[in-house]
Amino acid sequence: MSGAGLSPQIWKSLLQEVEKPGRYLGNEVNSVTKDPAQVRLRVALVFPDAYEMGESHVGLKILYDILNRDPEIWAERVYAPWTDMEAALERHRVPLFSLESKRPLKDFDLIGITLPYELVYTNIITILKSGGVPLWQKDRVKGDPVVIGGGSCAFNPEPIAEFFDAVVVGDGEELIHSLARQILAYKESAQTREALLKEMTRSRGVYVPSFFEVDYKEDGSVRKIRPLLEGYAGVAKATVTNLDQAAYPRAPIVPNINVIHDRIGVEVQRGCVRGCRFCQAGYIYRPERQRSPDTVKDIVAKSLASTGQEEVSLLSLSVGDYDCLNPLLNDLFDTYEKDRVSISLPATRTETLTPEVIQQVKRVRKSGFTMAPEAGTPRMRRLINKGNAREDLMRAVDNVFREGWRLIKFYYMCGLPMETEADLMGIAEEALQALAIGRRYTRGAEIHVGCSSFVPKPFTPFQWEPQLSMAEVEAKHAQLRLALRMPGIKFKTHGLTMSYLEGVFSRGDRRLARTLVRAHELGCRFDEWDEKLDFAAWQRAFAETGLDPDFYVTRRRERDEVLPWDHLFVDMKKSFLWEELEASHDLAFIEDCSTGKCSDCGVCDFRKVLNVNYRYLPETEKAQAHSTRGRVLKTEAEQSLAHPPAENQKYQAPPTVQRIRARFTKLGEAAFLSHLDLATLLHRALKRAKIPVGYSQGFNPAMRVSLSPPQPVGVESEAEFMDLELTAFVPPEELLRRVNEVLPAGIALTEARTLTTKVRSLNAAMREQVYAIDVRGDGISGDLPDRVTHLKNSPEVRIERRRAKEQKSVDIRPYIKDIEVVAPNQLHLVTRFGQTSGSIRPSEVLQALFPEGTGGWSASRIRKVDAHFEVE
Repeated sequence: MSGAGLSPQIWKSLLQEVEKPGRYLGNEVNSVTKDPAQVRLRVALVFPDAYEMGESHVGLKILYDILNRDPEIWAERVYAPWTDMEAALERHRVPLFSLESKRPLKDFDLIGITLPYELVYTNIITILKSGGVPLWQKDRVKGDPVVIGGGSCAFNPEPIAEFFDAVVVGDGEELIHSLARQILAYKESAQTREALLKEMTRSRGVYVPSFFEVDYKEDGSVRKIRPLLEGYAGVAKATVTNLDQAAYPRAPIVPNINVIHDRIGVEVQRGCVRGCRFCQAGYIYRPERQRSPDTVKDIVAKSLASTGQEEVSLLSLSVGDYDCLNPLLNDLFDTYEKDRVSISLPATRTETLTPEVIQQVKRVRKSGFTMAPEAGTPRMRRLINKGNAREDLMRAVDNVFREGWRLIKFYYMCGLPMETEADLMGIAEEALQALAIGRRYTRGAEIHVGCSSFVPKPFTPFQWEPQLSMAEVEAKHAQLRLALRMPGIKFKTHGLTMSYLEGVFSRGDRRLARTLVRAHELGCRFDEWDEKLDFAAWQRAFAETGLDPDFYVTRRRERDEVLPWDHLFVDMKKSFLWEELEASHDLAFIEDCSTGKCSDCGVCDFRKVLNVNYRYLPETEKAQAHSTRGRVLKTEAEQSLAHPPAENQKYQAPPTVQRIRARFTKLGEAAFLSHLDLATLLHRALKRAKIPVGYSQGFNPAMRVSLSPPQPVGVESEAEFMDLELTAFVPPEELLRRVNEVLPAGIALTEARTLTTKVRSLNAAMREQVYAIDVRGDGISGDLPDRVTHLKNSPEVRIERRRAKEQKSVDIRPYIKDIEVVAPNQLHLVTRFGQTSGSIRPSEVLQALFPEGTGGWSASRIRKVDAHFEVE
């Protein structure tokens, strides 16, 4: 549905001019629409990357859920337009808009921008400029949106600080609603922007960059960070103190297209106190807080019911530290194995990857196993406080291959502080040893090694350390590539230029804002995507703005240097981080403070802010909340959790008892979904409707559903078909009712019948497709009947067909069974279809009718109205 400022014609043109129109449709299952007349505050939640990345981000889903619980607030989503959409918006002079209402970004009251990683900073400029919002905070006035940032990069937002009115440092769940209400009061009163910002500083975790001024020394380092507001000298982190009671969506949005993490993500733990010295997340998300098993199970149950997803991922920085993991996995699989729902885990510490966990994970699907040793020798792992031994790693490798896996992925870093030649080559040694173990079980064993460059981050012990130059990292990669050049091992590195730019901005200062703007002017977009990064343009931007990027990357900082982020996260003791840096030189190992002694980092107050983890007590089959040094938290109730059996019974799939063929529509905006995305959408709808569809056997079971041949993206259809194999009888009329209740607009089942005899597949049986075409365009001049007659009388009709990088001349006349003009500018077209002989697109017939160009038919509406199958 087109929205404010978007005519249907422009909306359709935009969708036709981009590679993936599904990114911009909105109207997904569980997305929120409200009556604008009942809404007092409009919020745009922005993720500055493509839809596929943003729809995978759990933090955005949480904020969307919280804000939309308030009937007077409507939170909508905005993603960075891909370069083709950015160009289309500019061509049509349309501002960037939200997915839900298609409202221009400039017309929102509050814009909340997630700051997930440094290489999206140019996308933020694109979003604000394309959305008609003043880029610089100093240029905004009453009536302009209030722009707030938050996310992991909020711990050093200085390179982009002058674009933001405020930045939330830390957890946003308990702040976002109160901030929205403050902005609503500001909107509906005579309060000035400066007064609003002053009021916002009273909330813990809110950083207002304009209330700080930065002075620089002649050598470029920071001389002083000067507060401009009395009583506001630094910003402490906002912390959710009880994760178990914190808001979490139970009906997340079901994406229109396949996204990067296309599954239900359930955060079982936030924070990690293992103290890995390179890991920023392990410091900025302290303390460790876990959700109880009962809460996790509740989120899983309601999310599966509301989405129809087939995979759940238990999310954590170190999911193996969740002591209840094995009994929780057993409970989840016992409940959902029959529904063929798989449970996956993120990269796991090797010493926590037990045989019991491995056996649980493979019960439905063998999702890939990823391990993150990080460094190649025990010495280096001790230096970075990772701590796990090589024996732990190889034991985990053996367990995984023994259970039937053929592939394991390893993630390492090179260029860590004090890394030696032996540490580097240890990566190759471990990969080769792991492959040898795998070959004991299968000749097809593979090890995939990913190696990234170490990038020092703020609020880690290594924040003072230099990052290696690109030439040094490239030499290390070359050494590893040579050592790992053998069958069964694949070696992949993270882009050198990406890591270098990440290093610039991760420890950057406010002077970099001008460089960002210049890089954007030079065309820099989506710098985190290999195919989009233009490093030469970045080099030019640095040169033209007079900044040396090596100053930020390869330089060692001294202990007493004022760092650009020293006024933020002031509860983390800078002295603690320096002591940890010195401890790394001595290979001193610091224990996990959630179970051992307090490391005195400064984050916990031991009243509200403290470690909370659930321990499993197998003797009583209870889960019990604990904190530092094993202290039992009596404020949290014990929960029952059955101990897993020694061996799980093998699942027996039920047989097929009914086959159904259903006809359905794909109309309106749904026509812009790809065939693959349509199939996924239908699978999830069948799950939500609780239709007992069967699954194939094997390591990766697939739903027994097949669709008729795909239509070109943008072509509507009243005659799509799917065949279903059911494991329990469902009357066709009931199937129609139940499925239609959960389908999105534009897709509806219109017929269903039980197949009483075995029939050929839809692809094999289809013979003809029938289309109604409303021919529209600038070149329509009334001679359509003559053009059709000429085409019908031609023995050969050739068009140029482009597929990927290839273009060839094709005779389409044999595929045209009939074409008639049935009304002014209305065509009836019947095309032949053969599974092996092929078919044609209706647009190719229009191309033949109007060889002078697409202008004569570019606005045509094509609709498939029927399909003919061979007589059974």
